[in-house]
Amino acid sequence: MSEFLHKGSLGPITPQDMKIELGPEGFILESGDRLKELSIRYETYGELNKQGNNVVWICSPLTADAHVAGFYKPDDKKVGWWDALIGKGKPIDTDHFFVVCSNILGGCKGTTGPADINPETRKPYGSSFPNITIGDMVEAQKKLADGLGVQKLYCVIGGSMGGFQAMKWSIYYPDFVDRCIIIASSPRFSSQALGFEIVARDAIKQDPNFNGGDYYDKEIPAVGLSNARKIGHLTYLSAISMEHKFTRKACKDANPKEFLMGFPLESYLAYQASRFVERFDANSYLHITYATDSFDLETEYGTLENAFANVKAEFLNVNLSTDWLFPPHESIKITNALVNSHKAVTSLELDTLFGHDGFLLEVGDLGKAISSFISPDRCPEESAGTQAIPVFHAKKDFDLLEKTIPENSRILDLGCGDGDLIDQLRARKKVKGLGVEKDFNSILSCLRKTVPVIQKDLDDGGLRDFKDNSFDFAVLNRTLQEVKSPLDLLHEILRVADKAVITFPNFGHWSVRAALWRYGRMPKSRELPYEWYNTPNIHLFTLQDFIRMCESQNLIIEKLFIDNDKPFSKFLTSIGRTNLGAERVVALVSEKKQS
Repeated sequence: MSEFLHKGSLGPITPQDMKIELGPEGFILESGDRLKELSIRYETYGELNKQGNNVVWICSPLTADAHVAGFYKPDDKKVGWWDALIGKGKPIDTDHFFVVCSNILGGCKGTTGPADINPETRKPYGSSFPNITIGDMVEAQKKLADGLGVQKLYCVIGGSMGGFQAMKWSIYYPDFVDRCIIIASSPRFSSQALGFEIVARDAIKQDPNFNGGDYYDKEIPAVGLSNARKIGHLTYLSAISMEHKFTRKACKDANPKEFLMGFPLESYLAYQASRFVERFDANSYLHITYATDSFDLETEYGTLENAFANVKAEFLNVNLSTDWLFPPHESIKITNALVNSHKAVTSLELDTLFGHDGFLLEVGDLGKAISSFISPDRCPEESAGTQAIPVFHAKKDFDLLEKTIPENSRILDLGCGDGDLIDQLRARKKVKGLGVEKDFNSILSCLRKTVPVIQKDLDDGGLRDFKDNSFDFAVLNRTLQEVKSPLDLLHEILRVADKAVITFPNFGHWSVRAALWRYGRMPKSRELPYEWYNTPNIHLFTLQDFIRMCESQNLIIEKLFIDNDKPFSKFLTSIGRTNLGAERVVALVSEKKQS
């Protein structure tokens, strides 16, 4: 039975404790307060290599612990909270990586916190435990890393509040962190999220048994902690998942005198709260949520760009579609700040029904993204069961684009697909490139090539958060005809980049005209291989249309390349009938400067 429960899991795992060697000054907190002693409980998986640099550091979320993977005893019914992602052959492969996760400072799971004994009084800290910050948590973890002989973090990963810690790792120790994965997090809590935290803390403090935090030899504030958990737990769910899970049809055992409706949600929240009270300390909850609410990169550094100014890590920022605790529009602020600071970042949004808890409960696509990001050389191509989108003369297009773009340019590739263009230009022209793509599988391919890519929809203001003149060139490779508002996109492109390189198939080509005349149906060809009803090409235009559009919009066509395969096409081009002869067009476009 135990083999079935723990199939594929590491174990048995033994938690470890490290008492940090401190000088007479103790462990100095960012507030200026000090802890005389510091002990950290942690777990490790895999083996540290001789260089001490194969480390994946997992930052724990709010009320989780160091038990991120594996099992303790053969009869354990549960495994670590991220067991699906960590182990042999899993996305975070312990055959290659040394994985570390610790309990956070201020918690109640073995690392120094309010319930521990104050060496000066020989009593639990209680109300005397000092306020802590996310930065303090990271500094404590760095001491653990030093004690373990870690020389560099290959990757630091954090979800939710763990994302706060991961960002601080990259900011505080830029030369120590190579990669950083942030999941379901943001640069700070929104006001709505803060409201729930405030009410939850009030519930604890107003419990008669709280006693100002000094309750360890008395009754604990169980009612307050229980209600705080109920409030917090609601923020982890989504409206969609709650409607599916807690139907009114399942109501039973109503108790009007106690104002209980018999809703399944009532019993669910009561169960979650009772379990939480059994495993967590009220003071720890207060201190950790206070540290979380105090985290605000923009206020601390002036701007988010300032916060990330000195980071050297490559980033993967993942947000969740139904997460309203850390909604996508808040999470994407991290991505935008990194892009505007010219840092390497890939950003994507995962669909989930589970709200904020999706990063713990639904890890299939998340695991693919993590695996592709941390070990691109070992990730197999995922082509089975998917139909490839046609690539038209990619090599010829790329070669033409390569002639247009100078060395060491910073380029933005819109609709970058698998990232092949950036990969080629990076190898041959030493460009720094960022892709924009909306297809998840294409983004995975970019990750495997270490091509930074942002998941954005070009039809939904995809570039509005990029600063002016952020790039030397923007590339729109066979994409202009697919967007809803080509003019708006062109002007937006030329706001964020000095010049635009635009390639498109010419619908005015003689073979297209001939096919339409002969058959009376929308033509199909190598350039336009779709049926009219499933084509992504919603604005078919000719070379002449493009030239007239540029003239009307005060755009300068600095260079125009015509590419042909057919002999007759080449002949027509040679005699000046380019609108008939051009099969493919590459145009270098800029805006007229205002005098």
